[in-house]
Amino acid sequence: MNTLIKRELHQLVDKCDDQILLEEAKIFLQAGKDTGDWWDELTEEDKSIVMESEASYEKGDFISHEELMEQFAAKKNL
Repeated sequence: MNTLIKRELHQLVDKCDDQILLEEAKIFLQAGKDTGDWWDELTEEDKSIVMESEASYEKGDFISHEELMEQFAAKKNL
């Protein structure tokens, strides 16, 4: 276990005055210990979709976020 990271996190929390940020951090940290692997929670159909998406990505069959935003902007200007 990395004690340096823990120490740094403690210092950041001690210095933080943002109540909302502290509450969100608490929820995030609690969720990390309370849940298992997200993959195990998926249905077989969802797992298949993820695996197909990964295969498409590996083949280069995707567009960047910027390209997608350009397509949306072009359609909006029609």
